[in-house]
Amino acid sequence: MKRCFFINIRLYVLLLISFSLTACGLFGGTDNSMPPTELEDIEKSARVSTTWNQSVGVGDDDAMVDLRPAIVDDEIFTVDREGQVTALSLSSGKINWKVDLDTTITGGIGVGEGIIIVGNTLGEIIVLDAENGEFKWQKQLSSVMLSVPLIQGDILIVRTGDGRIVALETEGGQQLWVYDRGVPVLTLRGNSSPVIGGKEVVFTGFDSGKVSAVVIKNGRPYWEVNAAVPRGRTDMERLVDIDADMILLGRVLYAVTYQGNIVAIDAVEGQVLWSKEMSSYAGITIGERHVYVTDSDSNLWSVDRVSGNLLWKQNKLAYRKLTAPAVVGDYIVVGDFEGYIHVLSNADGSLVGRERIDRDGFHVQPIVDDSGILYIYGKGGKLSALRVVHNE
Repeated sequence: MKRCFFINIRLYVLLLISFSLTACGLFGGTDNSMPPTELEDIEKSARVSTTWNQSVGVGDDDAMVDLRPAIVDDEIFTVDREGQVTALSLSSGKINWKVDLDTTITGGIGVGEGIIIVGNTLGEIIVLDAENGEFKWQKQLSSVMLSVPLIQGDILIVRTGDGRIVALETEGGQQLWVYDRGVPVLTLRGNSSPVIGGKEVVFTGFDSGKVSAVVIKNGRPYWEVNAAVPRGRTDMERLVDIDADMILLGRVLYAVTYQGNIVAIDAVEGQVLWSKEMSSYAGITIGERHVYVTDSDSNLWSVDRVSGNLLWKQNKLAYRKLTAPAVVGDYIVVGDFEGYIHVLSNADGSLVGRERIDRDGFHVQPIVDDSGILYIYGKGGKLSALRVVHNE
């Protein structure tokens, strides 16, 4: 399975290179990555039905950029790799408006407080009016934005690829503060998105395996813990990036690292409650009692939220480049590189449903609205609204 990396030459100089996690040559050579597991016939007790689908640009243009849609009220917003921003009706998929920014997108889409934020390859963030897509302002940052920004009141929080958290005013973009953790020599290409806690603290995962809590008002550190500690002799062996988005539930923050651990952290005290060995860059999701993880080999895991005990593992989709999971009722749903949606029982991880939705395949995590409708953005630019239904 391929993954992209950053090399940090100087503080702000990041070179994107292709690299294989299974000893593929750096500038050529044989790709020894594992072939995707062939799909087996399954007994389908659940089916996936399409409510609507809509073409909204070129998708990620095979750049493996995390361009998940964002839902606000009765609209869903998307951005594609070439800068097309689209607002659609959540119920029908009808396009309400779209604008073409004519720029190459690296991060976003962030939506909230009436604005939309995306980032481009020039290290700029661009802010639009969420009602009609009209341009509001843009600002040059020290590096590219590779994740989804956080909007809290009149403050915009951006995580940049050079290891910084930057706070800006939502009106005009004046910089309020910067929190800088730097980056290791070699990192995965990608960043976890900031997470808000209690409207006062922002939590961020870094490429060093550290999780930081920073006071939103002034950028001062509140606490910092190690989700994983780099080990090994080579830079490759020492990769422990937190690329997957963290999840805050109550006062517990859940995070997973590459070549490290999945951890539960007391978000108030900054203490690790439990830690289990795990490697993931795709991501996690939270159910009523469990944490679900797609690991770096595309195995799916269920982990007890309270104890961290591993409850089940599903390996029949290994090496199929799965998205991070989503919870839909009693089911876990993931997409794969061939455009299949796979439905698993949350009780034991058994495969109970499958439908091919988009032949261009999926890279980004599905999102679920309050009514249980699943939305997933395909690599080729098709946005699909899906429903998972139990077969009678």
